[in-house]
Amino acid sequence: MKRTRYLLIFKYTLYALILLLFYILQTTPGVLELAGVKPMLVIPAALTIAMVEGEFVGGVYGALAGLLCDLGGSVLFGFNGLLLSLFCIGAGLLVIYLMHCNTGGALLFVTVTMLVRGGVEYLFSYRMWGYENVWKIFALHILPMSLYTILVTPLLFWLIRWIYRLFDKWLTG
Repeated sequence: MKRTRYLLIFKYTLYALILLLFYILQTTPGVLELAGVKPMLVIPAALTIAMVEGEFVGGVYGALAGLLCDLGGSVLFGFNGLLLSLFCIGAGLLVIYLMHCNTGGALLFVTVTMLVRGGVEYLFSYRMWGYENVWKIFALHILPMSLYTILVTPLLFWLIRWIYRLFDKWLTG
């Protein structure tokens, strides 16, 4: 019983440290940058955690990942935290009741999340103010960042699923 509790504490702490490491990687200048575009690594990581752990744990880590994104972003603080928490809860519930926990599902969840998140950010931060040529921000920043994030999703999915399976083996074995 005591061993199980320590393993669970270690697993959830490891998830938090992984999110922190991915946040550091995504905000460090010059790291993982291609043509001036960087991926948002914490979003696919949080969605994958939600897929393997369920809606409650996913919602908590989604909120944490979103608040980390808010620290380095230019949107209203809490925007990403609320949005990612809702998307992670939805992903966790969909995997429990409707979908399989596989790479295709992770790609689908990350694609929808990035496009909705990017669209809402574009609408409320740029488009509604009526500035000229704001379409360039969407076309040259938000869409490439979303695409880059989608492309790195399988690697993050496999890493987090491997960690989940490793701990599951230790807890049941």
